Amino acid sequence: AGTCACGRAFAPNTGAVVCLDATPAMLEVGKQEAVNNSLSNMVFMQGTAEQLPFLDNSFDIVISRLAFHHFPETHRCFAEMARVLKPGGKLVVIDMEATKEELRDIEDKLETLRDPSHIRNLSKNEFAEMFSHNHLTVSTADYTEIPVSANAWLALTNTSAEVSADILKSFADEIAGGKSTGFEPYMKNDEIFFNQRWLMMIGKKD
Repeated sequence: AGTCACGRAFAPNTGAVVCLDATPAMLEVGKQEAVNNSLSNMVFMQGTAEQLPFLDNSFDIVISRLAFHHFPETHRCFAEMARVLKPGGKLVVIDMEATKEELRDIEDKLETLRDPSHIRNLSKNEFAEMFSHNHLTVSTADYTEIPVSANAWLALTNTSAEVSADILKSFADEIAGGKSTGFEPYMKNDEIFFNQRWLMMIGKKD
């Protein structure tokens, strides 16, 4: 859940929200923000996505937002999400979609240079296979393109000046007609931008 921004958005519209993260400091931020916003129906738990500390068939909705690209064991994490979901419940995944197949390695390399916790962006087909394997029927598969300033993107993870310069050079070279990075960067107001492809898939547990 990170700092529980997604959970806090849902809290006013549901009976209870459980936010789970491996890092206590992130949960503490979430707790304080919940207090600041008078949200009293939230529970904060430390744990890992690979071994969720919940009983089978416990939740009406299970959601992961911008987390799967950090997971080394994506299939295990997805199976855990499906396990704790009630029959008839909804599993929601929102994450950045991988670029076309031949550019995935370079895209992930640059993502990891920028943020060492990045593992791998997944494709729509890879997510769809996990839904099917865990007996979930997909009802929604929507895309949203998010324009991103490359400088702001690098600042968000406190990427070093040296690494930032290398990444920006790769983008500038592509804009000038050089090697593709998978990001498809472009210039906007004299600044390098690219569009992140956010994929949202929703499946119902059979």
